[in-house]
Amino acid sequence: MKANKNKLIQIANFLEELAWLIESNKSISLGEVSETIRNIDLNVNFSNAKVAQKYSQKNPNKQFLIGALPKLLQDKGLFKGNGEMLDFAEDVLRLKASRAAKRSRIEYIGWIVCEVSNLNDEELEHLVNALSKIINDDKKLKKMKDAKKLPNFSWNKTIQELGE
Repeated sequence: MKANKNKLIQIANFLEELAWLIESNKSISLGEVSETIRNIDLNVNFSNAKVAQKYSQKNPNKQFLIGALPKLLQDKGLFKGNGEMLDFAEDVLRLKASRAAKRSRIEYIGWIVCEVSNLNDEELEHLVNALSKIINDDKKLKKMKDAKKLPNFSWNKTIQELGE
């Protein structure tokens, strides 16, 4: 019985707020709002959805990396310079970059992100699982930064250990 009373109080509060909202916006006609909504050009929205669908990644592991790598690679506490970033790309993602190109940090990040879309799907699953655990845990991220200072640092070993 008490649950029903609480529900009724919630409904009464909602209706009171709705009434206040309607009264405070007298310049807006609800009839016009519904007509405007009916007249929205849905073809534009469907067209955008088709474009997004055509160019989106089907593999959730690639989607995660494409979303997470830019932020991770811009972390100057983790990657002090381009060389460290390229070491990560080579060791972890098995990408080969031309170090002679002398690109900016942003250009290298863009290149790495673009190359991720061409990587082997099966090999990415373990990496994504480990990286997501590290990225979402400030303590593990700090441990990774500390591990980088050790003499025999290995990206793969550190990611495996921290990603468990």
